[in-house]
Amino acid sequence: MNSEEVLAFTLRGEYGHFRKFNTTTSPLSYSLPGPTALAGLMGAVLGIEREDSGGKLPGGGEPLREAFSPKRCRWAVQVIHPVKKVYIGFNLINTKAFADYYNLDGRANKGRTQVEFELLKDLAYRIYLQWDHPRRDELAERLSVRRHHFTPYLGLSQFTAELDGEGTEKLKKVSGDDEFEACHSAINLSLLEGEGRLIDFGDEQHYHTDTLPLEMNLQREIGRYGEVLLETHGNPIKVKGAELYRTQTGQHIHFL
Repeated sequence: MNSEEVLAFTLRGEYGHFRKFNTTTSPLSYSLPGPTALAGLMGAVLGIEREDSGGKLPGGGEPLREAFSPKRCRWAVQVIHPVKKVYIGFNLINTKAFADYYNLDGRANKGRTQVEFELLKDLAYRIYLQWDHPRRDELAERLSVRRHHFTPYLGLSQFTAELDGEGTEKLKKVSGDDEFEACHSAINLSLLEGEGRLIDFGDEQHYHTDTLPLEMNLQREIGRYGEVLLETHGNPIKVKGAELYRTQTGQHIHFL
């Protein structure tokens, strides 16, 4: 990664749903957006088509997963509003069968079902993106003036996202190998190095872990998972053995 700067922006919404890969009939949500979801959001801002499978990308443009591949970008996610989850039932319709969709056979509720979704409520995160790409300045400009090519949303199309660009910040590496350092963003526990106690858990803090998909290739295959730790009220986490960076605003961040 050549860039020593990050783009910072806040991501907010009334509701959001970042579906866990291992839940089907009762969809549960991750507690924060992972890199694959964030890449999709940035694709919406820049106008990069999401459908990038073979032969479907119009005009031979750069696929989304190539533009935000791990060799070009890194993400850090900071909780800035307490994570809150609620459960809401959705009435779903089977759209595959014509008769079910238009309810032609007269049987009440055929092709209809109600599914309870776990949703994030009043979510807010600060996102840090380190991105080596020719369109980085364009992305920063679009975020700062809210000029989005497609409408960005938070997992489901009815949950519109608010994006507020905060500009670029220079990074300085923090030595956190021997002493506990406060980290303001979520931590990938799979990347910690060292022995013994690497997290100093506080008595008044609220912690949560999710196993997130962190990398996806052009064939939609997951290349890397990580066990990600966050403090659900947005308080810093004391960690040792993590690669940390200090931003110009004094935040210590960790790339997932």
